[in-house]
Amino acid sequence: MSEPFHPLNRPLPPGVAAGEAALIQFYQKYAVFSWPWVWRRTLVFGTFTVLAGIVFGVSHGLYVKVAWEGAAVAAACGLANVLLVGAGPMLAALARQARLTRRVEGPLVVIAVLCGVFVAALAGEAASDLHDHLMHMHGQGKSSAPIAASEPDLHQAVQRALSVGYDLMLLFIANGGLALATYFTEPRRWAEHLRRVELEKASLQKSEADLRLRILQAQVEPHFLFNTLASVRSLIATDPQRASQTIDALARHLRATLPKFRAEAGMAPSTLGEQFDICASYLELMQVRLGDRLRVDIRLAPSLRELPFPPLLLISLVENAITHGIEPKPGPARIVLAARLIESSDRRQLEVRIEDDGVGLTLGMGEGTGLANVRAQLRTRFGSAASFELSAGVAGGVLARLLLPLDP
Repeated sequence: MSEPFHPLNRPLPPGVAAGEAALIQFYQKYAVFSWPWVWRRTLVFGTFTVLAGIVFGVSHGLYVKVAWEGAAVAAACGLANVLLVGAGPMLAALARQARLTRRVEGPLVVIAVLCGVFVAALAGEAASDLHDHLMHMHGQGKSSAPIAASEPDLHQAVQRALSVGYDLMLLFIANGGLALATYFTEPRRWAEHLRRVELEKASLQKSEADLRLRILQAQVEPHFLFNTLASVRSLIATDPQRASQTIDALARHLRATLPKFRAEAGMAPSTLGEQFDICASYLELMQVRLGDRLRVDIRLAPSLRELPFPPLLLISLVENAITHGIEPKPGPARIVLAARLIESSDRRQLEVRIEDDGVGLTLGMGEGTGLANVRAQLRTRFGSAASFELSAGVAGGVLARLLLPLDP
């Protein structure tokens, strides 16, 4: 996953920005070596270094009692200190602003920081020479008398090398050397941020699909319940025994389904066996209502009952088959609900089939809200690994076929 194009003058997303402390966030919420990052960083650290230069210039002016010399030293030291913290980042910002490929831009940024170290060293040396020259005019400072040659001293050579190395290290740090690590890890932070965004997006889509399915269930269940109660009301006068059977079947169905409706946003874990039981109780109720017209065939091996299965998805397909296929058909009808395991050398899949011999496919079938929610839930839960097909059945009705992955 590559780093996306992001305007350098805009703050980075929180997961990509490197700063945490409030003061550091003032500049580190921007991309390293971008112009906002440079001028804000220079403002933060340059303020202290300029104040240090002014204090040094004031002390010089008070010591020699010459105001213009103090102002000159303050200006020279202040400018040198600004270059100390800003030269390298400014040059690196020029490299970043060109928006070259990362392979070209990276070495240019490193070279820019090193050039900033050189510029800062020259500016610091110039400010120091000005101060020494002014002090020498007042008879102070280092003597200009030649120093007699002496034998090479290893200790002094090592001491001088350490001093130069220490100065170069400070110049490198002040010129943004430590920020190079943040710069080179920016693509990794972008990749992690994009992965988090994709996961959050997928989670949100899954929650929305579950919520839509629950809303659909909330719409279907009252309609189904009212129809059932209306049937019971008419049966009480004509066939009390059948009315009693309908009430018992309704109670069993509600006992199986209500716990799933109470689950938060349809996210409760569910098994294939639980979903088959919900469908079985619903079909039992439909058998009581429709009498000998409806024949039910449910095939589920005990070994498949504990397999995970999305909640409230299968019942939508069964209700769809009853409502649009079997109820409109005069005469007897049959519905088959079956599941089987499909295994190959590289994967395992669960196939669930809902087949009826009702009125068959009609214009617009498969485009309703219920089936759209089924497809959305499969897409958000399994991506392209799951499939849902709606086709003409062998006996003239409709075959709904679900194919779900069982392996991660």
